[in-house]
Amino acid sequence: MPTDIDHAQRAFTPVAPPRLIHEMYSPDELNRLFGVLEREGPWRSIAAQTFSSAEEFLAVAGAGRNPAEVRLSDLITPTFRGYFAQQAVALHEEVQDVFYSSRLLNQVKQMFGAKYALPAQFFFNVRAPARSLDAGHFDPQVWRGMDMMKVPVWLSAVMAKSGLFDRWEVRTGQVITYFYRLAEDGGFTYWPDGPARAPRRFPAPFWNDAVVVHNPRMFHRGEASGPVAERDNPAQFCLESVVAAEGPDHWVIRNGDEVIARHPSENMRFLFHYGARVFSDLDEVSRYYDHTDDLDLDMVFEILVHDLRRRGVKFTEPSDPLTDQGFVKALSATYAVAPTSYPEEAPVDKVPA
Repeated sequence: MPTDIDHAQRAFTPVAPPRLIHEMYSPDELNRLFGVLEREGPWRSIAAQTFSSAEEFLAVAGAGRNPAEVRLSDLITPTFRGYFAQQAVALHEEVQDVFYSSRLLNQVKQMFGAKYALPAQFFFNVRAPARSLDAGHFDPQVWRGMDMMKVPVWLSAVMAKSGLFDRWEVRTGQVITYFYRLAEDGGFTYWPDGPARAPRRFPAPFWNDAVVVHNPRMFHRGEASGPVAERDNPAQFCLESVVAAEGPDHWVIRNGDEVIARHPSENMRFLFHYGARVFSDLDEVSRYYDHTDDLDLDMVFEILVHDLRRRGVKFTEPSDPLTDQGFVKALSATYAVAPTSYPEEAPVDKVPA
């Protein structure tokens, strides 16, 4: 009889291992893309946009950690996010042709051997020197009727780990392009053969180097980056801190108008994350757009509660399952899946005392 470990190995083995592409964007495209980063900030932290508690963070990327022993503030790093495009709509006119590029779209289609696809998301991360507290995560999956704009990331992670919602999945692939000039850590760790097997990594430095990936079905992580002596969070760093460019050569982290850290651009790590949804045939396209077989939140929680009871898990049925942290903790523990080993060159950093 298949075990939860068997399920995890199957569920989190990508359709293909990552494929590396050099010089992903033209010089003109890079100027326009980085122009948005430098001109349109400040940018909020990923944690502030994604999580409201340590339980929610650990549901996504918390191998071996007890939420009773850490706070969300213990787990955040100065990693910030903004969007070039959301929900298939470009947010900045100067990058519209990049977002709708057939060159990017075809990379994803080819990985799946899919006939049809549409661009869905295009965002970027800006990272100051930081530890790596991420024990390995996977990107939010998309289901008919439910996507990352409607589903909290922690719930998306639980749904994926449970294996209960696979028949509603909309397959997605990504082209992720990295920019980090230092050779001091900063690589990309990934588990292409499932979380129970050995990881691999793309080491830094890289600039305009992309990986074509199936990240909703593959654990991965960004490694610690920046000069080692500068990786501790600024003393006043918090969820409300933001980052912005200060001219062409520096980035600053602020709390309101107060600058709490300043870093030269060469110590920063950037990535551009393009995502597309793929379909095997027109029937799949129709189900997606006609909403003839959609999930909704009530269905999701009904399925999860039924499965918890089937497993004999003790829990209190919540009146508001999206915000009940005890329920989040029960789900996270029941469907726990995480990598079991890490590269010697890129261990997981300990949460600072």
